[in-house]
Amino acid sequence: MKARFYKLIILVLVFVTITSISPNKLYAVNYSESLAGIVKTKNTGLNIRDSASVKGSVVGTLKKGSYVTLLSKKGSWWYVKYGDGRFGYCFDDYIQTVNSSKPGYVNTVSTGLNVRCDAGFSYSIISKLAKKEEFVVLSGSGGWYKILYDGTKVGYVSGTYVGLFSSSSSSSSSKADPISLIVPSYRQTDSRWEDVELGKSGKTIGRIGCLVTCMAMYETFRTGKTVYPDAMSKKLSFSKSGDMSWPDDITIDYSSSLKNIYNLLKSGKPVIVGAKKSSGGQHWVMVVGYNGGSITKSSSYLINDPATASRKTLSEFYSDYPRFYKIAYYK
Repeated sequence: MKARFYKLIILVLVFVTITSISPNKLYAVNYSESLAGIVKTKNTGLNIRDSASVKGSVVGTLKKGSYVTLLSKKGSWWYVKYGDGRFGYCFDDYIQTVNSSKPGYVNTVSTGLNVRCDAGFSYSIISKLAKKEEFVVLSGSGGWYKILYDGTKVGYVSGTYVGLFSSSSSSSSSKADPISLIVPSYRQTDSRWEDVELGKSGKTIGRIGCLVTCMAMYETFRTGKTVYPDAMSKKLSFSKSGDMSWPDDITIDYSSSLKNIYNLLKSGKPVIVGAKKSSGGQHWVMVVGYNGGSITKSSSYLINDPATASRKTLSEFYSDYPRFYKIAYYK
């Protein structure tokens, strides 16, 4: 009996260890502004830390001269992807950006895309990328692209099946007319509803109700009638932990494409965006407009943040919550 008990404890500990080091695959990365970087240390490798500080714990090391995927910048630190599902921070002084690099994605109809060791169908397949999987294009020649994928790996793919976030199509031109949707801005900490419990979770709107607050903004916008977060919470259902169940007429999309957000705004639909901190904290905001800047820059998108008035653009949101999760909007 004791032997079985100890085996059970060991299995639980192994499971907890694995889940703590293996990121949730559902959490996509915001690649629509990503670049490639090259490690430019003098002799040693470059430390990757779990926070944007020299006090952060070292979670990995990059070799001198190696490529790394740059996702966003916070002060003097780059938020990077350094492996399949692995993320961290590197000091900017030791990284040289490859300014000619571009964010891209697999543009196949149904299957994945083969990655080869060199440019040509006769070369060996070294990996395979899923449909819509995103990467960074380093260069292109003769119908083939040299790409950076899984954070630090380099390979070649056929240009026939590559989409570029910075393409010159009409929906993704560098600039367009500004868009401003009249969406009310509510704060989850408003005294009128901050203490309202979400379902029977024991948790309140003020504590975890950023998504409910976004839903209230959206409901007011689309119905033309004022719906505050407390009233909205009564229209929704929640788990015991306070997680909200999405209504049937909401579309969920795991693509981080800013062009998609622009097209939704252009069609008159605000967009709810969720993202996470490296430490795991999650937050939701509402994208309500486009200021006329570059369509492929998150600084061009205006937001209502349920938590604070200080974050006014999507880039400011991504600076604090750099791990993109998903978007949601009404059908």
